[in-house]
Amino acid sequence: MTDLLRSVGLSRYELNARLKPALLALLPTAGVALFWYPGAWSTVGSIVAAGSACGVLYAIAQLARNRGRAVERGLKREVGRDHSARLLTHADDTLLAETKARYHAYLRSHDKVLSTADEERAGPEVAFCRARSAVDWLLEHTRTGGGAALLLDENISYGFQRNLLGLKPFGIGLSAIAIVVHVLLLSLATPGEERFWVGVAVCIPLAALLFWWVFFVTKGAVAEASLAYAQRLLANCEPAVTTPRPRRISSGSSKSAPPPAMPRQREVASEP
Repeated sequence: MTDLLRSVGLSRYELNARLKPALLALLPTAGVALFWYPGAWSTVGSIVAAGSACGVLYAIAQLARNRGRAVERGLKREVGRDHSARLLTHADDTLLAETKARYHAYLRSHDKVLSTADEERAGPEVAFCRARSAVDWLLEHTRTGGGAALLLDENISYGFQRNLLGLKPFGIGLSAIAIVVHVLLLSLATPGEERFWVGVAVCIPLAALLFWWVFFVTKGAVAEASLAYAQRLLANCEPAVTTPRPRRISSGSSKSAPPPAMPRQREVASEP
């Protein structure tokens, strides 16, 4: 199945942050259908293959993306690029002042204009727009950097949580429908048979998934993932550590040179 999903032409970000939330929303109904009609598994596989060829899975991923972006616009400065920009403002105290000063110095060294504390007090919206412009540049700047793993992982985590929240109404609705249909079919089955008790046990993960959609897919989860991503992104403003040259030790000295420090690698993003 994973190989099939990869063959759709989705990137790692699209597969994990967009398609998987959509498939999670469809999981309860698909699970109930396959439980009561196990012979449909081959049919489902054929439908998925045909749908992949016709771009259905890609369309589902885009639906998750659009729903997630709508959530992001609704949350405004709590998540996404605006969240990263807010961390750069003097009024926000999430970052230590010394850390923020290093980030400002790095951005100014690349000709990015950031407001001073006095300028921000006089014009907070102007200060925020400047910070947002600096974040936009930093996102593009880090796309072409070195090792992408850490920042991309945080980006995927944020996108996954954001798109889940966008699909929350679908997830709750489909889970509730699956539970109702499953219970109705159980009521028509013969009590005492092994299949009946297996069906009763299936109610547990269905209820757990509905509980998860209701209580764990929240704005707070999106904001937390956004904060982790923003902090990882802004960490690219830290100056890279250069590898010091080892000292040449004279033959008469008994001390050995310390091992060289590992240079810090810069991460890149896929999509905010």
